[in-house]
Amino acid sequence: MGKAKIYIILLIVMLAWGLNVVALKLLVSYFSPLTMTAVRIFIAGITVVGILALLKKLQKPTRTEVYSIMAASILGVVLHHSLLAFGLANTMATKGSIILGFSPLLTAILAIIFGFTQMSWQRFLGFVVGTFGVIMAVLRGGEGMTGIAIGDILVFLSILAQAFSFLIISKASKTLNPVVLTGYMMLSGSIVLLLLALMIEPAQFIYFTTVAPSAIALLLASAIFATALGHVIYNYAIAKIGAAETAIFGNFNTLFSLLGTAILLKDPIGMNQIFGCLLIIVGVLTGTGAVEAFVRSRKA
Repeated sequence: MGKAKIYIILLIVMLAWGLNVVALKLLVSYFSPLTMTAVRIFIAGITVVGILALLKKLQKPTRTEVYSIMAASILGVVLHHSLLAFGLANTMATKGSIILGFSPLLTAILAIIFGFTQMSWQRFLGFVVGTFGVIMAVLRGGEGMTGIAIGDILVFLSILAQAFSFLIISKASKTLNPVVLTGYMMLSGSIVLLLLALMIEPAQFIYFTTVAPSAIALLLASAIFATALGHVIYNYAIAKIGAAETAIFGNFNTLFSLLGTAILLKDPIGMNQIFGCLLIIVGVLTGTGAVEAFVRSRKA
């Protein structure tokens, strides 16, 4: 599959993840964030592994691959989602969103440091511009930044763990099918999250039997389409074009979530959000090398 097709598919995934933010905002009004996340990822893992089993596409991982699956699962599923759930519960939503917006830039920096990718200064500048665009997009008029809270540290540690998991996925996908890797990661990680939820908030599971069917339907849609299919495609892209180049598309997650909350939840959008969204687009075009390719073609 060519890069252009992968970029288009990643855009669709970012649209799904952006709309999933709206879904999650609605779901946390019914369920505890940690318990809901554990159940959602477990459903996603069962979905991926089940489909692979039906298609007879499951691979038996080698010992080295098992270690990679365990490391990626602990970092990208258990630590990322649990730290994120507790972090967002202990910080302002705006600050949490800004810290999450640093994820693509952090992934790019780690990929360069550990030799996973080489990057021109123009492309790295794209990551910086995109990150600044995210900051502009999530800040609303009159909202300032206060001192560092424990929640801010937890959110940062969550994206750091996720960034390292992307690098492990990039390396492990060279020998193990990224779809199989995703299924194993989600299933094993979600079991750990379920055990954590059972220990920390066991009473929360009763709400799954009492909520409206529409809430269960929304949870299933979020788990199957955004979480299962979205992560399968995202990890496939990491295997094909690298962790850093895939991560830059994460900035579009902010753009689509802003549009989704504005259209579906009637949240207002100010000029700084519009300007931030424009910077995100410029950042992605520069970070993926599209601007460099255009300049080269003009020179040729």
